Amino acid sequence: MFAIRLALAALFAPISLTVATSAVMAQSSVVIWPTDPKIVAGEQATALWLENRGTKTVTLQFRTFGWDQVAGEDSLQATNEIVSSPPLATVGPGERQLVRIIRRIPAAASERAFRLLIDELPTPHTAGADGVSARLSVQMRYSLPLFVYGSERAGLSPELTSRVVLDDGARWLEIRNSGNSHARLTDLRLKTQESEETLHAGLLGYVLPGSTMRWPLPPQLAPQAQMLVGINGADIALSTTSSI
Repeated sequence: MFAIRLALAALFAPISLTVATSAVMAQSSVVIWPTDPKIVAGEQATALWLENRGTKTVTLQFRTFGWDQVAGEDSLQATNEIVSSPPLATVGPGERQLVRIIRRIPAAASERAFRLLIDELPTPHTAGADGVSARLSVQMRYSLPLFVYGSERAGLSPELTSRVVLDDGARWLEIRNSGNSHARLTDLRLKTQESEETLHAGLLGYVLPGSTMRWPLPPQLAPQAQMLVGINGADIALSTTSSI
């Protein structure tokens, strides 16, 4: 259970958005699943699948980082507590590859957050007649959250409070998590009696335990408008009394 309260505040320093799964510069032919891997109590590893739906062989490099949120920004630290096997995967056209994500440390009682960075390594290209590569190499990067649990998850939940922050004329939705589990936010919407407007479709971001994050809002908000957001799969109305 968690409660969400909405209040007005002002003059808070701007902070950046959370890391999200992304691909840089072009659409990738690689499909990765699940997109939210977990290592649960009693398990030492979890499986990650890769599928190459393109026409050329791809090589992917896996790196794992500890994930915190400090002063409203995501912070990644290199770690050997979680490793992937293999650390490099070469997948041919139409092929699938299993990668194991392995915990190397004793299980902690609380939820631990990590990030998996998966880089699609560029392939060398034949230089043109002028000695310049005939086309630009494009490197893809994917960032996946990884949550690791050492005990049953039944006792873990986010505890969220929210407010609208006015900073130098710009409005932000600020959410703090004082609970012991992450909150995954999706599909931020603004609802009035007449209509419902989507402010951000899909994944908005994460708020880790003990952290505060915020996201931009339109300059003008209707006085009677209500904000809706999905939190860990449950649709929640942000108000002074909302609770689930």
